[in-house]
Amino acid sequence: MRLTGIPLFLLVATAAVGTMAATVRGWRRLPVRIAGLLAVEILAVAAIGLWVNRSQRFYPTWESLTGASQVAAVTETAAGRLDPRLAGATAVAWKPAEAAAWHLARPPLLLAPPDYAEQPDRTFPLLVVLGDDPGTRPAGVLTVVLAPTRATTAASLGTLRAAVARDARSADALAVVAGPRWHALAAAWPGHPAVATGIDQAVRGLPAPLAAPQRLPS
Repeated sequence: MRLTGIPLFLLVATAAVGTMAATVRGWRRLPVRIAGLLAVEILAVAAIGLWVNRSQRFYPTWESLTGASQVAAVTETAAGRLDPRLAGATAVAWKPAEAAAWHLARPPLLLAPPDYAEQPDRTFPLLVVLGDDPGTRPAGVLTVVLAPTRATTAASLGTLRAAVARDARSADALAVVAGPRWHALAAAWPGHPAVATGIDQAVRGLPAPLAAPQRLPS
């Protein structure tokens, strides 16, 4: 029976009413009167307390009321297939199967942040650069450099996020950096992520790397 459930409140309230009725019936007997009044007061206070707790959620569970703690289980962050290569200081020539449909001028590059290998429990937001290699590894984000062509479509690039998640520890957050030439392509990207003209601007709009989520055992 849940601490904040209606059944428990009704049980205590019914017990209070029943005790009051029994006390009235035995009112002439002093021991019954004293014990009955005391029990009614306790049950009435308990019923009021349960109702207030149900409304305010001071103690949502029996464990929180008794102080018993639950140990949170950490969901392990899955390693990307290219994690060993991404730990290096250079860009990785990335060759996902999906790239054939992107119609790029050259293979995409995948760059990890400098502290990627030091945070194996983190997933990193994704920064997509349309155009030339910026030559930098922005902190806190995974960077993909794409060289689009006129045949590249935003719809085909919709598979990029899943491809990166398979090969690296990427989070859901995504931003696109594009100059005037590729701005229309970036603006039509599936899901309409944030589009910036500079890397610093795009990185500022992305969240920090995420630790593995925690869950309480059921």
